[in-house]
Amino acid sequence: MSHTISPCTPLRILILTAAAGRGHEAAGRAMRAELERAGHTVVMADGLLAMSRTLSRLLIRGYCRQIKRVPRSVGTVFVVTSRSARAVRTAVGRLFAGRLLKVVRRERPDLVISTYPLVNAALGWLRRNGRLRVPAAAVIADYGIHPLWVSPALDLHLVVSYRSAKLVRRVGGVASLVRMPAAPSFYSAPARDEARATLGVPPEAFVALVAGGAWGVGDLEGAARRATESGAYTVVMTGENAELKDQLEKRFEREENVRVLGWREDVPVLMAAADCLIQNAGGMTCIEAIEMGLPVLTFSPIPGHGELNSLLMQQAGAARSVRTAEELRTLLRSVTRHEASLPAPKKEANALRVTTTLESLVGDAPRPAPTRRIVRLQPALIGVIALVFFLWAAFTSSGVALAAKTLGLEVPGYNPSPGKVALAARVDDPATAAALEDLAQRERVPMAIFADARGAEGLHPAADLVFGVAERPGDRRFFAPWGDRTRTWAAAAVVQRATGTYPEYFLPASRTNLIALAKAPPRTRLVMAEQAERGRPRPGLLVVEASGLGPEASQSQLIQALSEIRREGLECVSLARL
Repeated sequence: MSHTISPCTPLRILILTAAAGRGHEAAGRAMRAELERAGHTVVMADGLLAMSRTLSRLLIRGYCRQIKRVPRSVGTVFVVTSRSARAVRTAVGRLFAGRLLKVVRRERPDLVISTYPLVNAALGWLRRNGRLRVPAAAVIADYGIHPLWVSPALDLHLVVSYRSAKLVRRVGGVASLVRMPAAPSFYSAPARDEARATLGVPPEAFVALVAGGAWGVGDLEGAARRATESGAYTVVMTGENAELKDQLEKRFEREENVRVLGWREDVPVLMAAADCLIQNAGGMTCIEAIEMGLPVLTFSPIPGHGELNSLLMQQAGAARSVRTAEELRTLLRSVTRHEASLPAPKKEANALRVTTTLESLVGDAPRPAPTRRIVRLQPALIGVIALVFFLWAAFTSSGVALAAKTLGLEVPGYNPSPGKVALAARVDDPATAAALEDLAQRERVPMAIFADARGAEGLHPAADLVFGVAERPGDRRFFAPWGDRTRTWAAAAVVQRATGTYPEYFLPASRTNLIALAKAPPRTRLVMAEQAERGRPRPGLLVVEASGLGPEASQSQLIQALSEIRREGLECVSLARL
């Protein structure tokens, strides 16, 4: 596959994408359209699928489930993979690059382009080892660039800003600033008035377009609520998330100025009709808005890459970051009242056309000499990566939440419903347990009482309360989980004997992680307690720590917690409704 081609000669180009949220495919289609207009032949293929059908299915389904149900864990994964990017790239190359090479050899391209991080890694591995003899480039549509998206062995990374280029170079990659293309339909979108007439949008209204990508992720309801309260006509795109669409239609059924839409093919028309885009991650949706001159607001960004993207977009003048719901409402209210305006997003100066950059790359890219690697290191490397992942999952709260979701379990208290608090108490004294149970029944408060074996002696049957096992705060010995497990199982038996029902939940001594899951009594569900922020309760499981307290002090603590919950306007619910 080694041959020289003049930059003026029509090229055969292979674009490798992945069906992960549609953004990577959208970037590939936009690239193909521009390259084909320049006279080149372009072939597109799903690179991740070619590497492994199983890997593709697990990554896409797992990430979709994670970002919808346990979004906070995305930030943890972002940090962990940032620190282990090199190891991940090596593992991907050793395990999957050979399969990807079959696609390249079949298509016989003059240039290979990737729009997906793990495909970048596989191509970089092939390029570094001399098995791929044509240039390979990565396309990164986000402003914020994760180290894993960069493969130093690739010939070029096409990026959208100078700051993005710096991030690529920091990891050791080669970067070139380009004007990232959008699909042709965005350049032929109708004028504002025509678009509004087509959609039936009020011609004089301020229109806020709220988007959460193909999966409909993020706080779309919160963004739509604040936009509506500001007086804006609000259009919400939930993508392929039919469940969210139904939910928002019910929430806003009485709001005349809110329209909830599912997956749409006429996004250029929607953007032409809008006055601003409210987004939470970035990627191609923001590139499309920038190309149309539509102001972009980033709100409640996805942890990790969404937060980084929001920061860099604001620094580049491509978007405005809105940190809180109140800030969003205030800003939009000022705009709808014509007291303020939203400037069009800035485009980077001196950005080159994609076609020009890639044509030059084919003629200039060096062909690395093959290098020899010690294959026997592969099992050890994979073992190290597996061990790192296991330790992360075992000792972090995000790890257990992600693992539990993958196994189809629930972790009450993690990713709770907005505005809802489940109240609980941890007790280790029989008299204290009895006093709190009596107070909860008098106040008619839905509550869970977590007791160790000693505290459970003071409990009695109560139909309107739930009971759980509490690991004693002193039981934090990592290297003695089986001894702790014996104690928690014994406590479960005492709770059942005292209350007449087997305990439903298990509250660990400290961090909720997979080690805690191993110590939980059978048939109990692990729970995750929230920490009060500056003494103020927030949605989730609020545990009153009554260990070591007497009956009167513990009752005072419980009354204070109830008062704070009511003052914050939160609804006190049972754990089952959290």
